[in-house]
Amino acid sequence: MDFSRFWPRRNTKDSFDSEYISYDLFYQLAYMSSIAAAGLPRSQIFAFASQLSCSSSSYFKEVHVLAKQMRYDYAVACRMVGESADNGSVKSLLLRLASSLGSGESEADFLAQEAAIQAEAFKNEYERGVESLRKWTEGYAALIVSAALIVMVAAISMLIYSVATSFTVTLVGVTVCVAALGAWAIYRVSPKEVRVHSPTSNCPTYSRARWLARLLIPIAAACFFIVLLSGFGLGWALIVVAILMVPVGVAGGLFDRRVKKKDSDISTFLRSLGNVASAVGITVSNALERLDLRSTANLAGDVKNLHSRLQSRLKPDVCWQRFSLETGSETVYRSVKMFHDANRLGGDPEEVGNRSSVLAMTLDFLRAKRNQVSSSFGFLAFAMHAALIGLLVFVVQVIILFAKVVEGVYTQSVAEAQSKAVEVFSFSFESVRLLEVLTLPCILVLSVTTAFAVKAADGGNMYKFFGYLSLTLGLSGVGLVMVPVLVEKIFSSIQMM
Repeated sequence: MDFSRFWPRRNTKDSFDSEYISYDLFYQLAYMSSIAAAGLPRSQIFAFASQLSCSSSSYFKEVHVLAKQMRYDYAVACRMVGESADNGSVKSLLLRLASSLGSGESEADFLAQEAAIQAEAFKNEYERGVESLRKWTEGYAALIVSAALIVMVAAISMLIYSVATSFTVTLVGVTVCVAALGAWAIYRVSPKEVRVHSPTSNCPTYSRARWLARLLIPIAAACFFIVLLSGFGLGWALIVVAILMVPVGVAGGLFDRRVKKKDSDISTFLRSLGNVASAVGITVSNALERLDLRSTANLAGDVKNLHSRLQSRLKPDVCWQRFSLETGSETVYRSVKMFHDANRLGGDPEEVGNRSSVLAMTLDFLRAKRNQVSSSFGFLAFAMHAALIGLLVFVVQVIILFAKVVEGVYTQSVAEAQSKAVEVFSFSFESVRLLEVLTLPCILVLSVTTAFAVKAADGGNMYKFFGYLSLTLGLSGVGLVMVPVLVEKIFSSIQMM
């Protein structure tokens, strides 16, 4: 029997990463607990569990194949798969499940207990990730300041002494590596979850962001080279690119905000719907008419569309799937799938509503803690980026202007000075031009890494990155355009004196 026909499978590439195993295992156990409450036999529980599109479902698929095709007992199959599992959490779960199945314990009771334990384990792991994120966001500021200081020290060293070109390039490479290391560390320690559902073509907000990205990103890349080749300089090129990327970032931010609001309301909606259906003794579809949507205002429009489709005698599976896809949220998709499958299979609506809402409710609380860290880090990162870029460009421009002013006088003085004095005070004006060239890649790298670090700390859809990148590129462009003008005015006033 093909169980996937009840709910079409999807392809979520990110969720198959081993980094998401704790998040997927939480969903796996919550789903199995929900359908087990309907009193399904053991074989169907494993069959439905093996159809889930998450990294942990492959283990349960192996168990189901061993039991159905190789005629192993489910307890023996769980032990065999568990002993060969490479993940410690999965190994421990399957071995406990094998022991429970062998002892004759009820699957529903065991899965409910394991779902609660995994929810607590995921919560603790997420909170540890938030604490690590807090420490690394504080350390990122020190790393970026150190990277900028390396370039400034290289700039001064090149002016006062003849430094080899390879040494200067090495210092710039160290700067790039330090900035990239800080952003990568923030990505690694940030809590792992999937917010956006992959096939979100039915979500208008996501479709708008994707359409803008496909249209404006190539245009921004083309305009960047056009402005550079026209001779306007890197500063104006970055400003043009930043302006073109702003709509993509705004659309991604609006979509992320919409997903967060719907995720915060879906747990209340499922519990309320299950309570109404169980109290009145009616089906879940009929309970939608009696549900007060004022407590879940962010889902009101989606729920009304769902009710209209059900009233039109469309297939309930299609209606509920369309309801989850239109939100664009992975949390809504998983929670609704648990709720609909368990109710369709005969579970008590109240019990099913409580069990299927645990995932969304837990994530909503944890995201609030993460948002406190990511929001403050975002303000700090952008302010620090603007200050560092301005200071870096200011120092380089001062050195360049200083070299232009004293180059002629220094050349004449060297001709009349003693050889030992020349060896001590050996200004290298040729290296200054190399410094100006090497500073520009550093500015670009700092812009990209800062945007990536803020996006990694905040999470969400990939289009938010272009919003953060437009801000860092815009600040860098403004610095490259305005700071040289400011330095020129300062030096002109000094020369007049």
